[in-house]
Amino acid sequence: MQVNGGRLELLVPHVLRSQLLRPGFVRMSLRLGAARQMPAWAKLQFTSHGVSPGDLDHVLGRVDGLDSWAAEWESLGRSHEERGHDALTWGRADEAARRFLTASAAYNFAQYIVFIDPARKRQLHEACVRAYALAAPNFAVPALPFEAPFRNRLIRGYLRVPPGDGPRPVVVVFNGTNAVKEELHWWSDALLARGIAAITLDGPGLGETFHRLAHVAEPRPIGVAIVNHIESLPGLDPGAVAFMGLSLGGYCAIRMAAHDPRVRAVAAVSPPFSADVYWNVTLFAMRRELASLYDMPVEEMDRHIPRITLADALPSLDRPLMVAGGGHDMITPGDEAYRIFETARCERELVFYPRGAHDCFNVLADLRPRMVGWLARQVTRHRSGPVERPRRAAPPPREPAWVAAEAVDPDFADELRGDPHPVEWHTPVERPSLGALFHWPWTAERRLEVTHKSVLV
Repeated sequence: MQVNGGRLELLVPHVLRSQLLRPGFVRMSLRLGAARQMPAWAKLQFTSHGVSPGDLDHVLGRVDGLDSWAAEWESLGRSHEERGHDALTWGRADEAARRFLTASAAYNFAQYIVFIDPARKRQLHEACVRAYALAAPNFAVPALPFEAPFRNRLIRGYLRVPPGDGPRPVVVVFNGTNAVKEELHWWSDALLARGIAAITLDGPGLGETFHRLAHVAEPRPIGVAIVNHIESLPGLDPGAVAFMGLSLGGYCAIRMAAHDPRVRAVAAVSPPFSADVYWNVTLFAMRRELASLYDMPVEEMDRHIPRITLADALPSLDRPLMVAGGGHDMITPGDEAYRIFETARCERELVFYPRGAHDCFNVLADLRPRMVGWLARQVTRHRSGPVERPRRAAPPPREPAWVAAEAVDPDFADELRGDPHPVEWHTPVERPSLGALFHWPWTAERRLEVTHKSVLV
């Protein structure tokens, strides 16, 4: 049996797991105290996005249902937002930024499992956006409003430019369905550390970007509008632009990059080859909830879904591509990443984590340096101004041969050691990577596994 998104028999485990996402099952699980028993790898989704372990344990300990999930996260958000205002009053900008950022993350997690009540979801989303806007000017590298005109509207996001002489290479990062641009903050931090400017946007048709499925099916004009606006900003290098996206935002990034040759490279985490894999397979039980996100009947969404595919875009993509996927992804099956990698004809790399979850959130300590390093190398090749070597996140090992080579050229040092790709030094503050494993509590953890493939053309 076949579906447009892949062979159904290969996806049976995901079909079974998708039943766990049904609202009734989630409601029952929360009542039984499932939140309090959340495994360590699952908690990384929260602690990697601005929530402290203490705050997380406090919230999970009080959750006993769908309503209390939203209420407890909202309460945490209000608490941090109030403390952020207090910090501003006392002139502590760094603390204010941290408080507002945590508040934004809490409001975002509050709306995560709210589907059928659009007004409630919108209220929480607006709180998330508001809190991040309060944090934005107080970051060490401020997040400035990015507003690209498109058909008498504005595509709204944030621009962060690292200090120093420009123009700077830039990476545009898109979120996915039921996600928000505000949670992309940590990707922008990683890009800034490499000397790359970052623009974070809600993916076409997602979040604040015209909540319409038509824009997801045809995002190419929006991509053109974004690059046009980048060309008008003197601090950015229009010849060194890359796109990146997560989940459905990854699909949009690939499709937009294939259309506009000004995009020099594209990276995607957990992208679908076709949205059919969501609609007909992994999220089949949530059709009504997904349709409610776009404020349309299921029957109308049925007509749009077949248009959301990379089948016609990948053959025309002639820029470098990096794609990442996870074998324990309950939303986008890992087979989709392989399918994209095998269908593309450009220079490309695949990073696959057999125990990676959706958006690889549980292995970001490994993936993020890999992907950001790859993006930095791609855009740096196209810089129009003087090339500035990006700073490494932490000092390298002090080996004599390494130090001598490093003094000449950091990438040359990597090649001298025989490394096929430059080493990425992880910072001490990065969260650990833990493989997602749906197992009995008494079974032992296994080491993290990574599969890496590349094709040069």
